[in-house]
Amino acid sequence: MTGKRVSETKLKILLHIVVWSVLFILPTYLLYGDSDRDRAFMFEVWVQLTCYAGIFYVSYSLLAPRFFFTGKKLLYFITTSLLIIVLTISTGLINNHFRTEIRDGEWEKRLPQEMKSEVKRPDFMPAPPGDKPPSPMKNWPLFNFLFTSCLVTGLSLGLRFSEKLLLNEKMRKEAEKDKLNTELAFLKHQINPHFLFNTLNSIYSLALIKSDMTAEAVMKLSDMMRYVIQDVSHDKVSLELELEYMVHYVELQKIRLSKNVDVQLHLEGDAKPYQIPPLILVPFIENAFKYGTSSHENAMIRIDLKLHAGLLNFKVANQIFAGREKQETFGIGIKNTQQRLNLIYPGRHHLELTSNEQVFIVNLEISLV
Repeated sequence: MTGKRVSETKLKILLHIVVWSVLFILPTYLLYGDSDRDRAFMFEVWVQLTCYAGIFYVSYSLLAPRFFFTGKKLLYFITTSLLIIVLTISTGLINNHFRTEIRDGEWEKRLPQEMKSEVKRPDFMPAPPGDKPPSPMKNWPLFNFLFTSCLVTGLSLGLRFSEKLLLNEKMRKEAEKDKLNTELAFLKHQINPHFLFNTLNSIYSLALIKSDMTAEAVMKLSDMMRYVIQDVSHDKVSLELELEYMVHYVELQKIRLSKNVDVQLHLEGDAKPYQIPPLILVPFIENAFKYGTSSHENAMIRIDLKLHAGLLNFKVANQIFAGREKQETFGIGIKNTQQRLNLIYPGRHHLELTSNEQVFIVNLEISLV
């Protein structure tokens, strides 16, 4: 993550260098000439661009983060205004000094005598003594510089603000992702050992009676543990592997449960072409076995999964027994899965959890393409 941020910073710096380089080089091609007037005007443009760059980066790098984004907005506007005023005065003094040097130069002396009367003095040069009073628009370049400086300040503040929003959103998503990864790891360590111990007890019971199902149960448990240890660390896995884990889980649950629990599992469609986040379906089934079974009453759990044209329809239904309806039905597994679905499939899934006094139903639809 640190290397990625360094690359982004380098790219941003390079982009800034390119933009300002173009802005400084462009006047050279547009205004380049052998006359003193061309050089003077080009120099004036460069001075103004240098001041704009100074205003931009002082506001962007120093004033905005230190004052504006720390709640000292009034201090930000005061310091920015002082900066603009100081640079405006400095720019005017520099340009006036350079214009004076050009005015007192030798460029007019190089012209033939008969052409001097036809030469029109450039507008940016101060008029010699005795000429007409300056036009009321004489200070228009000053106001133009002042106005542009305010625009540059607003641009720097807007850019900094947008970057701050993007950074905050990125940090929020990273925090949510880290939180989900932590919860997922906690979920695996919390539920799987519990399931493992119960399953091992069931396999032990099968071994005591020398049941033919013992070897098959051990193999299924081995495949499940391999999936949890090796494949769950990936962002997405084959849907076929996820369904295989789900089938093994249901079959091992059947071994340890009494005959009064009717478990029905129906899978329809080809899962090979699709990928899915690991353990995103199983929490709903774990919830059904946790709250929908009884050691002395008849119970039924129904699991249906259909795949058609990249659309996954998943439904889990289990009974609710008296005394359990007030318990926390949505455990950490379901809450975690809801958050994962929102992040991984925004706008591409629909999850509906419904319950009454008798049945709890999960309806999930995911677009896998």
